[in-house]
Amino acid sequence: MIASVRGFLAGLRQELPELFAPPAPLRPPRPARAVPVPEATRFRFRSRVEHWSAVMGVTPRRIAIKNQRSLWGSCSARGNLNFNRALDRAPAEVLDYVVIHELAHLKEMNHSRDFWAIVRQWCPRQKEHRRWLRQNAALLRP
Repeated sequence: MIASVRGFLAGLRQELPELFAPPAPLRPPRPARAVPVPEATRFRFRSRVEHWSAVMGVTPRRIAIKNQRSLWGSCSARGNLNFNRALDRAPAEVLDYVVIHELAHLKEMNHSRDFWAIVRQWCPRQKEHRRWLRQNAALLRP
């Protein structure tokens, strides 16, 4: 019985190989190696973080610039900041808003009213900058 089933499947495999092909990946694979971040880009992000962290009285642990797909920035519980490389194409005040937003997480690790009060304190036009990011996201991403 098992031998006949195996024979049947072997015949199908020859006649209809597409039935036995592995499924296509759901997402395109990521590039093998990331393109290095130019030093000028690193300097721009680092200088804005240094400026705003001194003004806000906070100290991040590490700053990383990444090719993120969906986030403009993030802050880990350990105080590490990540920024989307595409922000390098954004206006200076929009980059500053994202930097302030992530640094505010060093004081409030959530999006509570207290958190937004901190962001508004240092970036009164934060709603305008958030709107700009939503409306222009496609222009920033490669």
